[in-house]
Amino acid sequence: MDPRAATKTGLFLSPRSAAAVAATVLVLGTLLPAAAWTRDDVPPDVAARANPVTLEDDEVRYYKRQFKGKCARCHGIDGTGKGDSAGDQTVPPANFTDSAYMSKRSDGQLYYQILEGGGEACAMPAFGPGTDHSWTEDKIWHMVAYVRRFAATK
Repeated sequence: MDPRAATKTGLFLSPRSAAAVAATVLVLGTLLPAAAWTRDDVPPDVAARANPVTLEDDEVRYYKRQFKGKCARCHGIDGTGKGDSAGDQTVPPANFTDSAYMSKRSDGQLYYQILEGGGEACAMPAFGPGTDHSWTEDKIWHMVAYVRRFAATK
């Protein structure tokens, strides 16, 4: 492509402009740690799964207690990611009340994070079968439904 044409179409950046863009991306990357709590190794077939359960009204209290006992110390009782232990974490816990973030996470991605934990990126433990918590697949899906309520009620 002719550089003059690229400049007219905005596709060409001068070295100075390219450096400014690179610096901006670098700064934003350090200011936005939210992505750090998101696993990027979710198998595509799991990420594509829709939640097969619906949280019934009579189940909400049970999952609220489960969340309070297992999740709230980091994620906060209100799901904001500001629990008592949040400050001790290298990677800040997810804010489930952030509807923009939650709308970008599939049920399958949330399921996998609970199942397998935070991986190397964060200190979240795994809750799936064979772990210290040993939650069933059904219980994990119910917790995904419960966690979704934080963004829906904001």
